[in-house]
Amino acid sequence: MKAVLMQSGRLWQQDLPIPEPQQGEVLVRTCACGICGTDLHAVKHTDALIKTSREVGGGFKLTTDQPVVLGHEFCAEIIDYGPGTTKRYAAGQLVCSMPVLLRAETVGLGYSDQAPGGFSEYMVLSEALLEPVPAGVTAEQAALTEPLAVGRHAVAKARLTGREEVLVVGCGPVGLAVIASLKAQGHGPVYATDFSPARRMMAEHLGADVVLDPKAGDPLTTRAWPKAGQTVIFDCVGVAGMIDQLFTAAPQDARLIIVGVCLEMDHARPLIAVNKELNVQYVLGYSQAEFADTLKALADGAFNVDDWITGIVSLDGVADAFERLSSPEAQGKILVDPRL
Repeated sequence: MKAVLMQSGRLWQQDLPIPEPQQGEVLVRTCACGICGTDLHAVKHTDALIKTSREVGGGFKLTTDQPVVLGHEFCAEIIDYGPGTTKRYAAGQLVCSMPVLLRAETVGLGYSDQAPGGFSEYMVLSEALLEPVPAGVTAEQAALTEPLAVGRHAVAKARLTGREEVLVVGCGPVGLAVIASLKAQGHGPVYATDFSPARRMMAEHLGADVVLDPKAGDPLTTRAWPKAGQTVIFDCVGVAGMIDQLFTAAPQDARLIIVGVCLEMDHARPLIAVNKELNVQYVLGYSQAEFADTLKALADGAFNVDDWITGIVSLDGVADAFERLSSPEAQGKILVDPRL
């Protein structure tokens, strides 16, 4: 099978053996797989991600120096079943899954050399984690389940009561997922800020009540935000210095939800947060229930995601897509379709 591999920041296409499903696993053909910001980080900061993963573990571990097949935001069709499976879905059924294999030692799909991720023609998935794609949902739309689940989890961790004003900083894929989940659950007003006009437009299409250009001024200092914990800020940027910048600009008692992943050494001055009594919540990933609920909400039309997909490429186009996303002025979510 054809696959795109990554090692030490280099991407290339290569033929690999079709993986054989182990106990409780299913062979699937990849139909669509999104390129995630974490994939971009894995290529640009490979050594830093490996070092951090080895030190602390946790989700999205990249602990190997060996070539890996990236891709964890996928939709696939069932081809065949391995041993110990119930065969509950027919061949050809579109499915999504959390990017995990339930083996004796859990395998994180997209960051492991033990099994390929979604930038390949075929994958193996754990049958117990399969979520069938409802009728009417395309493979491309279903591939957005994983990033949307990240937004759903971040919103859940914010513990919103419905009385807050919300600012989403950064309208890349993570920020857009947060905006979509906020509006799907009726929260707001939701303010969104990004330097890119195209991304501000995407945020507006996903339901942001007000979109702001940070070139016109820091949105946290150019208007009066509610205090008493009623200002909630989602940091969806993930660059060094952003948390300290938000500490400085945030109003008293604000709540910060850190969704963006910074892989560099960062600094923030605790005294600023202490003086303002800020509440800071770091988040990662989602639960299986949140993943399943997100796919159901997608099928129910809760998310206006069609404008979010700004490109679909074959495996031949993966390296170029990574280049385009490194300067994502007009990019939302680029999907990889290994069938092309």
